[in-house]
Amino acid sequence: MGFGAAPLLIALGVLLTAGIIVVLYWVRPEPQPVVVPSNLIWRRVLDERRRREDFWRWLTSLVIALLAGLAVILAVAQPIPEGAARGGRIVVVMDTAPSMAAALPGGGTRWDQAAEQVRRILTASSETSEFLLLDTAGDRGGRSFIGRRGALEALEDLGPVHGREHRFPDVADLLGPGSDAAPAAEVIFVGDGVYVPEAPEGVERLSVFESVSNAGITAFDVRPLPSDPGRFEAFIEVVRHPVGEDDAGVVVLQIDGAGGASARRTLRPEPGTPLGETVPLTGFVAGPVRAVIAISGEDGLPADDVAHAYIPARNRLRVLLVGGPNPFWEAALRLDPRVSLSVAGPGPDALADLDAGSVDLVVVEGAPPEAMPPVPVLFAGSGSAGWLPSRLGGEAAGPGDEEGTAVMLPVVRGQMEHPLLRDLNLEDALARDVEAFDAASLGDRSPWTLLLGDSRLGLLAARESPLRSLAFAFPIARSNLPLQADFPLLLSRALSWLTDVQVRRVGLGQARVAMAAGAIFDADGREVPSRRLGSEISFDASEPSLYYAAGGGREVVVAASLLNRRASNLNQSAWAGEPPASLAPAGTVASALWPLLALFALLLIVAEWVAFHRHATV
Repeated sequence: MGFGAAPLLIALGVLLTAGIIVVLYWVRPEPQPVVVPSNLIWRRVLDERRRREDFWRWLTSLVIALLAGLAVILAVAQPIPEGAARGGRIVVVMDTAPSMAAALPGGGTRWDQAAEQVRRILTASSETSEFLLLDTAGDRGGRSFIGRRGALEALEDLGPVHGREHRFPDVADLLGPGSDAAPAAEVIFVGDGVYVPEAPEGVERLSVFESVSNAGITAFDVRPLPSDPGRFEAFIEVVRHPVGEDDAGVVVLQIDGAGGASARRTLRPEPGTPLGETVPLTGFVAGPVRAVIAISGEDGLPADDVAHAYIPARNRLRVLLVGGPNPFWEAALRLDPRVSLSVAGPGPDALADLDAGSVDLVVVEGAPPEAMPPVPVLFAGSGSAGWLPSRLGGEAAGPGDEEGTAVMLPVVRGQMEHPLLRDLNLEDALARDVEAFDAASLGDRSPWTLLLGDSRLGLLAARESPLRSLAFAFPIARSNLPLQADFPLLLSRALSWLTDVQVRRVGLGQARVAMAAGAIFDADGREVPSRRLGSEISFDASEPSLYYAAGGGREVVVAASLLNRRASNLNQSAWAGEPPASLAPAGTVASALWPLLALFALLLIVAEWVAFHRHATV
């Protein structure tokens, strides 16, 4: 038998209460002088033999009073039978993987079940118990044990976490030398076995896994048609994980865009096999695009039923050509009907007073300006500047002739799917008068990404932030790019990529945007809490949606979607063959016993009152 309160205090309370009751029964009240007839005295003498019966009445009354008093003390102490409560120091590890958000057929989610399990463990523990609450995402850690109330409050702050690596924490290290914890502590792991299938030996495991049907979107991308950049198509991948054979296997897909445009498909993916579908977005215009799927029956994870994208497009581009009249660039740019072209003369002061609000793009061929313009730049030519990648000393290697050295323009491995190069054929492209960028300097720490070139020669580099820029290591007029069939498409894509609203696709969880200063807003225009991390802004994209980052004269659209095959497979659990742990009774043992003890004390008091009035007790 244990107690919800401190055992020492309970023992003192029991002894004190029993002592007071016994003393009160031993202390007789001071007799009061009463005038009585003498015959009553003689009758009292004759009834002396009845004193033994009075003793037993007194003893019965004392026992009843003791039982009533002790029952009240025990009710306050909340007694807990042996094995019904956990005591000492308890480590609780919560599984916060995305699969814990799975909706259960009986209502609630796996996380709700896990939280309820832990909540009942906490409330059924003794007052002297201490807890260390941890999670598999590493959001809660440390070595400090806390009381029951603190653990309950900490539990409310936890929940499924996306975009993180989940693993069982190193509890042995936390309880080892140097911590304020006792080496011996009870460790309980509550989870579903999907992301974290194993726990160390000696850990008590409480499973909340139940199989649920689910269908999810695992890929979604909107891109312009290769043959017509003004039209778009969507690629979507859907996967279905049914439970049982009564699932019809039909997934209904709805894609909605700005201006009321929509497309609808009925898909029949095989169980567990992703199905890809390309959907022409006829009539879709610039703006948000949302894909939603629905299945018949229960769906275990709403977060993977929605995916977001964005179609960036501008109807008019204000382009400034720097360096004076250039027939080649003027002709190439005027072929794009979106371009409104203006020309600035040569000289270092051509961009000195440039108003970023009046120009969308600057095109420079020749000597680069010393400072980067406050708008996106398309640069082609020779010369160095602090904002450009560093040049490679010496001449570029290649077959030479009387017109100069010619260099092929290979696409860097891994960049064929870049928005500028996707589906383009540049096998015969070459250039002359190349002052190549140093490809070795365009690594992970460089803001520039190499698109054309090789491990030594950098021929075309792109930069995302703080403003998008493209830099060719040669004059376009000194290459055969304009003669390539795909050059008009390359130039059109370059204009769009440089000037359109930047779109970044991220998974759910913590998202980062490269922006020197700014704020994050949700789709309804409400500001989202964010924080600075160096040159980036970090915020929590916990729900599938579009978020907007604005600051420094630029805007970035962040399309947050789950798009994760593993997260959509809610039944891939190492504990699938085990029944889920049953919940403890809603009321704790202590809360079930103390009302009974209080009722017992009340009945004893009533019995004593009735017996007293019937002269059965004193």
